[in-house]
Amino acid sequence: MGMGPGSNTAKRGGLPRWRRLLGSHPRPHRESGEGDAELLETKAIWGRVFEPRHVDEATTPTIFPEAYAALPWRCGLARYAVCDRLAIMLKPGKPRGQSGPRVTLVTGGARGIGLEIVRRFLADGYQVAFVATRAEHVESALDIIKCPENRLYAEAIDVTRQNEMRAFVDRIRARWGEIAILVNNAGISPKRVDQDAPWFSQTSIEEWARVIDVNLNGPFVLIRLLAPAMIAKRYGRIINIGSLAGRAMPLIAGPAYAASKAGLVGLTRAAARDLAPHGITVNCIAPGRILSDLTGPAAAAINRSALSRIPVGRFGTAEEVAHVAAFLASPMAGFITGATIDITGGEFAA
Repeated sequence: MGMGPGSNTAKRGGLPRWRRLLGSHPRPHRESGEGDAELLETKAIWGRVFEPRHVDEATTPTIFPEAYAALPWRCGLARYAVCDRLAIMLKPGKPRGQSGPRVTLVTGGARGIGLEIVRRFLADGYQVAFVATRAEHVESALDIIKCPENRLYAEAIDVTRQNEMRAFVDRIRARWGEIAILVNNAGISPKRVDQDAPWFSQTSIEEWARVIDVNLNGPFVLIRLLAPAMIAKRYGRIINIGSLAGRAMPLIAGPAYAASKAGLVGLTRAAARDLAPHGITVNCIAPGRILSDLTGPAAAAINRSALSRIPVGRFGTAEEVAHVAAFLASPMAGFITGATIDITGGEFAA
């Protein structure tokens, strides 16, 4: 009993599976007083830790001392095995599960959510280029990030200027090669003098056209520009940053902003359908109220009102949005496409 091929007690060459997984690692000394019950517990722990994964064993780094000290088990064998697996899985400087292209373009990358996405992707080992409209914002972001030029490249460009964006993409290709990951984050949301969003009747044709041009036409043009190279490589990740305003009744944003973000959800689905056969995923992230320099302080009246509608009882952070973007950019998200992921603290669900 319990000796089938998938059992931890199945033997080959006289050794149980859980012990064979140790390979050539030396056995730590067992402390006095440890009995068979603890050894059986160790075997169970070991079996979970060493589930088959696609891991390059040749790149195993040194065991993390912090992780080793935090392990609660008294048995040194379990501590060694678990920590060794953690060391393999959490190797710094390399995106977990990422072995493909790593050149990334982020629009609107100088502040707020865009800046956090740039920082997260750099921390995960990507080469990142970003644009923002104002030169002073680009310079400020570069001062904050302080990354070598061979990993980070930025310019002040309006995403609606197609020729300038095309030339920028060419410069990225000359530096690093083809862009594999596109994050369409640039967006504008006009406000009145009192910082409230304009009502429908207060929205001019010029304002409507400008918002649609930045928030919807910009992503469309960039997807069209980058898709051919992604198709040729049979790999690509496109992430559009939408908004709760494009998913539900817009209570803070104006009509142009809400319409542009709703359109971005539709663009995501249409592009996902066409590009999926070529190994390219297209997804949308729809944040709710995320505190940043763009939304103002939490104590502002508009933010206090928004907080009352969020079931989790707090605002979101730009870092939380960046975490989701990093996952969608990875090969681990290869079966997710055409999706819109809400980061709203339950506000949309409510």
